[in-house]
Amino acid sequence: MMFHQDSEPNARQRLSAILQQDAAFSAFSQDAQQALCDQAIVKKFNSGQLLLAHQQVVEDIYVLLKGTLQVGWLQQDGQLKISDYMTQHSVFNLVAVLQHQAVNYDFFSMGQVEIAILPGSVYIQQLRQQPLALWQVLQLMSQRMYGLFEQSRYIQTASLTQKIAYYLNRLYSQYGEVKNHPGLIHLKIRQQDFAEQFNISRQTLHKSLQWFFAEGIIEWNYSQVRIIDLNRIRQLSRLD
Repeated sequence: MMFHQDSEPNARQRLSAILQQDAAFSAFSQDAQQALCDQAIVKKFNSGQLLLAHQQVVEDIYVLLKGTLQVGWLQQDGQLKISDYMTQHSVFNLVAVLQHQAVNYDFFSMGQVEIAILPGSVYIQQLRQQPLALWQVLQLMSQRMYGLFEQSRYIQTASLTQKIAYYLNRLYSQYGEVKNHPGLIHLKIRQQDFAEQFNISRQTLHKSLQWFFAEGIIEWNYSQVRIIDLNRIRQLSRLD
């Protein structure tokens, strides 16, 4: 794995802000947050590099400081089957560390990415010593579990049109442009990758997208998506 260590102050400042604001860390005392920050190793990855591999067991906490991750499974033919994209600046392997289990996905950098690696043993020790922090992490895990149940229900009951609208709305919430180019999603995404979210072929997705184009809801040119009618997207994504 190719990487080079980055010790610029801005990276440390971003980590400090995450420790103060993110539910996985914010209930820790200031001393505990500082200890985690001081012991963190900040690394920079170039585009297309593997950060964590499916079935890899790691004891450290990985926090996304800057950039976007591609999340999925690397196939035997070398192609990455995309499951999701991640841009929220937070810990992304917390469940695996707490459960002492392997990660469920392959995590690749999309463009340049900065990661802070925190010692998992220090994190768990602090959890054991601080009941409020432990309670907050328990709530966080419960919320994520509830969200997975809701997502599973949605996948089972929503139509393909609803699923497409729902996922476009999710992408817009993370990458959407508001000021200079309203509706533009700042993420290059191929229709093939998008189709994999729903386990359908690119041809099937393309046929479904024709209705969105005809209705003037979205534009999709050369892997660049622009949502023209965001209210319509949100209405379509709702279950009856």
